[in-house]
Amino acid sequence: MARDFHDPENIDAWLQSLDERWPSRAEIAQHIVAHIDALAVFDPQVVELAPGDGQLAAKLLHTLPATYTGIDFSTPLLERARTRLARYGERVQLIQADLNQDQWPAQIASPVDAVFSMQSLHDLGDGHQVERIYQRVLEFLTPGGLLLNADLLHNPADPRPGRLTTEHHIELMLACGYQRAECTLETGGFGCIAGYA
Repeated sequence: MARDFHDPENIDAWLQSLDERWPSRAEIAQHIVAHIDALAVFDPQVVELAPGDGQLAAKLLHTLPATYTGIDFSTPLLERARTRLARYGERVQLIQADLNQDQWPAQIASPVDAVFSMQSLHDLGDGHQVERIYQRVLEFLTPGGLLLNADLLHNPADPRPGRLTTEHHIELMLACGYQRAECTLETGGFGCIAGYA
């Protein structure tokens, strides 16, 4: 059954369950922030795909002097992210857009040093949709820029088409033209797949 990302009550219940159902999310969030911090950029321009309520963005903005853009199609989630991130003022831009459409990259200010996502891209469809996102991101990443996708991996007990193996993610990144594509962390059913422009 498809999840309703437009109903505020359903979204609140879903948000409250995330860390309980997937306790490794805290470790993954730290992993993402550390990878962006390791870039040779003092104040990186970063983009998060499907930021939810902005929890990961808040950790990143608290840690790094980054400028942040979050892209999501859900109005209630964007409202929650806007509230959570209000303290960071002009460092934050939130955009409402459907990642399965072609228009969203045009709304992003270049250059972009890092793009990241956590537990989201598998909901866009199947491997073709994930590959399409990888291709579009490469169009606006600065040379040497990072794409880090931390997502749920293929599970034979729950074979949803958007949940891919680490090997499949790496193959897609390499086919798109990313350099040094690799799985940087695998834990709790997640794989963190990184590639560089």
